[in-house]
Amino acid sequence: MPIAIIASLTVFEALLIVVHLAVYATLVVAFGIGGLWLKTLFVILALTFFSASILAHFYKGAIVDGYYRFSAYWFGLIHFLFGGAVIFYIVLNLFYTRGAYVSPSLVGGICFGAFFLLHLYGTVNSQHPRVTSIKVKFSTIPGFREDFWKGKKIVFVSDFQLGNIYRENFTGRVARKITALDPYAVFIGGDLYDGVVCDEEKLIAPLRELHPAGGTYYITGNHEYYLRDVPGALAAISALGITVLDNKKVDIGGIDLIGVDYRSAHKREDFKELLEHIGVDRSRPSILLKHEPSNLDVAEAAGISFDLSGHTHHGQIFPLMLFTRQIYKGLDYGLKQLGKMQVFTSSGVGTWGSPLRLGTKSEIVLIEFI
Repeated sequence: MPIAIIASLTVFEALLIVVHLAVYATLVVAFGIGGLWLKTLFVILALTFFSASILAHFYKGAIVDGYYRFSAYWFGLIHFLFGGAVIFYIVLNLFYTRGAYVSPSLVGGICFGAFFLLHLYGTVNSQHPRVTSIKVKFSTIPGFREDFWKGKKIVFVSDFQLGNIYRENFTGRVARKITALDPYAVFIGGDLYDGVVCDEEKLIAPLRELHPAGGTYYITGNHEYYLRDVPGALAAISALGITVLDNKKVDIGGIDLIGVDYRSAHKREDFKELLEHIGVDRSRPSILLKHEPSNLDVAEAAGISFDLSGHTHHGQIFPLMLFTRQIYKGLDYGLKQLGKMQVFTSSGVGTWGSPLRLGTKSEIVLIEFI
């Protein structure tokens, strides 16, 4: 393993320990709850997410699944409790600097209680996908068959992150919601799997319910390449009748649908060469499925009409969208214009790490061409 990765993981784990000890110290100040046993417990809990992630990438089974689920929920909760601890000290200092006394246990109870409820809301919010409807202007693009597409819609969904948290029951809920929208075609924008050891066929089996007239199409994301058997996972997807667009172009009602593999299109120069190899016909409307909304100026220069991406989760938890906005230069979420190309980046239907969404939503995107 490269030294840089080891160093990053070490820093990540050290920060987790600091967060846990900060919450522990706040419990001591606010409620007088403490002791070596509790401090030791908090240090052990700080190691759970990292250790569970490693185990889940090599083993599967009820014990590993249960341990991973616990660690993922705890990973989210401890950060919310840390937020409560920060507010606790701010409030206490505001009172004390004004010479007023307030019960630490009262302030602690309110702060921790409020952030626990926020965590609960975020957990529930992450489990209920909502439909985001957008209208994309194609009528001005040469070759667009307006008569054919009138009344027809497409569904785009990305980042299921199926594994130990999101399982086949979640896949089924999403599939039923998509079916109810009656789309002409369905596009799956990568990260169908989370990358842990799992039963790939069982997790995606409910997608067999999808029977759009124009077909269902899929591209890889980065998490597919965390799987131990990538070819097997892709074969399971194909077995459901889903077309795997591995750097290919197909015709959908007069629109060129281009799907690029995550690894092949990750680097800028590789992406540029790939689009040149596939061939973008500027006399026809085109849709690009690219998992990550990076280097999209390359796609715009190549003549792509419309890009669909995911990956960012829109930051998933406030205020992380402030960082994704900077990283992806404003293309981290929503319908945007980049030169002559339209771009839509979805926040995804699943989550990474903790099943939490605060300030973002789990979404299924319904697209209508106008």
